[in-house]
Amino acid sequence: MMMNDKLILPLESDIKQVLKLDVKEVPSFPPVMAKLLEIYSDEDASTQDLSKLVETDPGISARVLGIVNSALYGLRQNITAVSDAVIYLGFDEVKRLCLGVTVFEKMFQPKKKKQFNRIFFWRHCLCVATLSKAIAEEIRHPNPGEAYISGLLHDFGKIIFDLQGRVNYGDLITNVTKSTGQMITEERELMGMGHDDLGAYYGSLWHLPESLILAIKYHHQRYEHLDLPKEEALLISIVSLANFLSWTQGMGSVDIIRPPILQPEVEKNINLSKIDLIKVITQMDREIENTSKFYHFAFPSSSQFRENLLRANLKLCSINTIYYYLGEHQTRTMDISQIKESISTPHRSLNPKKIITSTLKAIYKDFKFDRLYVMKVVKNLRSLKVIESLDAVGTKMDLTSIEIPINKTAGGFVHCLRNQEPVMVRGRTLGEKKALKQFKIKEMIIVPFYSNNKVIGILGMDNIVSKKAILPDILSSIAIVANELGMALENAGAYNEAKAVSLKDGLTGLLNRVAIDDLLAKSFRKAVDGKNDLSLVMIDVDFFKKFNDKFGHQAGDNVLKLIATTLKKLSRPFDYVGRYGGEEFIVILNNTDLPKAIVYAERIRKEIEHLGTLLINRFPGLSLTVSAGVSEYQKSVKNRDNFIAMADKALYQAKETGRNKVVPSE
Repeated sequence: MMMNDKLILPLESDIKQVLKLDVKEVPSFPPVMAKLLEIYSDEDASTQDLSKLVETDPGISARVLGIVNSALYGLRQNITAVSDAVIYLGFDEVKRLCLGVTVFEKMFQPKKKKQFNRIFFWRHCLCVATLSKAIAEEIRHPNPGEAYISGLLHDFGKIIFDLQGRVNYGDLITNVTKSTGQMITEERELMGMGHDDLGAYYGSLWHLPESLILAIKYHHQRYEHLDLPKEEALLISIVSLANFLSWTQGMGSVDIIRPPILQPEVEKNINLSKIDLIKVITQMDREIENTSKFYHFAFPSSSQFRENLLRANLKLCSINTIYYYLGEHQTRTMDISQIKESISTPHRSLNPKKIITSTLKAIYKDFKFDRLYVMKVVKNLRSLKVIESLDAVGTKMDLTSIEIPINKTAGGFVHCLRNQEPVMVRGRTLGEKKALKQFKIKEMIIVPFYSNNKVIGILGMDNIVSKKAILPDILSSIAIVANELGMALENAGAYNEAKAVSLKDGLTGLLNRVAIDDLLAKSFRKAVDGKNDLSLVMIDVDFFKKFNDKFGHQAGDNVLKLIATTLKKLSRPFDYVGRYGGEEFIVILNNTDLPKAIVYAERIRKEIEHLGTLLINRFPGLSLTVSAGVSEYQKSVKNRDNFIAMADKALYQAKETGRNKVVPSE
C-alpha cells in the first residue's frame, strides 16, 4: 500500500505475516477519539464542542471530572460539568486531559496481565507527548498541540504487536534485555516489522492526519531523502528528540536502559543549543508527577533519575550515530581507486600512523623544530593525549604519557579547539603552565587539524634544546600543513571504511566469503606453525527453501539476519563469523580445540532452536533450526581446502541423520 511518494506503508500481505488476525479484524479506532483529534486540530473549535463530545462518553466524562476535582488542581468548589472545567482550567488543558484519558481508557489500558507493562508504556507516551509539546513551544513550532498528539501516539504500534503479534511481544522484551543492539532493530528482526511501520499502517487505516502518520513512521527512521515540507520534517524531529530525551531519563517504553539513536536529521532541523533543556525536562517532570497518581504508576525519585542518567550515558558512550546510519548503506559499493587519487601530496599512504609520521617529518624539514607531536582529542576524558612524536634532538622523553585536561584553566588549548585556529602557548593560565611543565618547556605552538569539519587533534611544536624563539608569523604556514593532514586522515578513514564495507555481506553484515577465505588462510598458517589451535564450524539453516517458498524471500532474508545476529552475539571478539553462501554460515574459532568448538556449536544450535520456538506463530508449520559440522586442525590436514571440506562433510552428515544436530568431523 502506498499513500504517496513520502509515505510508503507495509503491504497487507506484510501485516498478515506479523499479526495473528485477518487484516480486516483490526483493532477499532474509538469514534470519540477521532472526533477529539478533530477538535484538537481545529482552531475554531469551541468549549461547547468539547463539552458535548466528552459528555457523550460517561466513562471519560467521569474520569476527566475526577481529575479536575482532585487535589492536584486545588479548586475550592466541586465541578460537576465539563463546561465548567473548561472555564476553570482552560480549553487547552481540558483538551489534553480528555485526549490522554481517551487514549489510555480506549486503547492502551491492559485487559490482562502481560510481560509488556502497559502502565510503564503509558508513562513513556505521556513523557514523549509532554516533551514534544515543550520542545515545540521552545522552537516556536506553529502547532504545539499537534506535537503533543504525535508524541502521545508515536509508539501505539507496540500495543498492536502486544495484542496480535505472531511473536509474543513479551518474548521480544526478554530477548532485548540480553542484547546490546537497538530495540527497533531487534523488533524488525524478531517480530518481522518495526512498531513504527505497523503504527503508520494502522494510522492510515484509521485515516489519521498525514503529518501524524509521518511522525509515527519516521520517529526512528531516516527521512532526509523524502524532501518533506519544513513543518512536517520539524514535527518528526520534535517527536524523535522527545523520544530520545525520555529514554535518557529512564522513561522508556520498557523497563530497561536502552536509549535510541537520534537521526542526523534532528540536529539539522532543530538547533539543540537553543533549547532550554532544563525547562523542557522540568515541565515533563511536573506534568508526569501530577498525572502519575491517576494512572497508578510510580514516578522516579531524584536519585533514581540520577542513576538512570548515568546508565543511559554509559550506553550512549558505546553508540556512534554516524556509523550506525552508515551501516544502512553497506550494500553500496565505493570506488576505492577514486579515494586513493584524491589524497593530497605528500600523503600517499592510507595508514593513519604513516600519514602522521610523514607530516611531522615534512614540518621538521621546513621549520627545524626540536620536537613535534600530535595530540588527539579524547572526548570521554575531556583531554588531549600525545599519540605520536618526532624528537629531532634526542631528549628521549616519553611524550605519549602526557595528557592535558581540557577545562576552564586550559587557556590556549581550549581556544585552539573552540575557535579552530593556531595558538602560542606561553603559560598565561594555570592549565597552560601545567602543560608546559609536563613538556619541560617555556613555550609551544599548537595548530588544530580537522576531519569532517570537526577538530580531531592538535599539532604541537617546541624548541626544548635550541631555545630558539617561535615567531608567530609561521602559524599560517603550519596551518596549511595541518589542513592537509586532516584531509589525508579523512581520506584514509573513508578508504578504510570502504574497504571494510567491501568485505561485508550486504544482507547480514557478517564477513563475506572473500574476507573469510583470507582470514582462514592466515589462521591456518598459524595453526600449521603450531602457534594456534584452530577449529571450524559450518552452519546451515534446515529446510531454508521452505521459508522462501511458503512466506516469500523477505521472510528468508529475515531468517538469515536473525541467525547472523545470534552468531555475532555468541561469538568472541577474536572469532571470525561469515556468511559462506546462501543459507550457509562459517565460524573460524581461533585458540579453540575440537571439544570447545563442539560446545560452541551446540550453544548456537540451542539458541536458534529457542528462537524458532518464539517464531512458531510467525512461520506456522515451519521450525527454525540449524545443523552444524565441526572440524579441528590436525597435522594430517593437508591444506585449507581440505580443512573446510572436513567441516562441510560433518555438516552433510548432520543433515543426513535428521538435521538440527552438531556433528564433529571424523
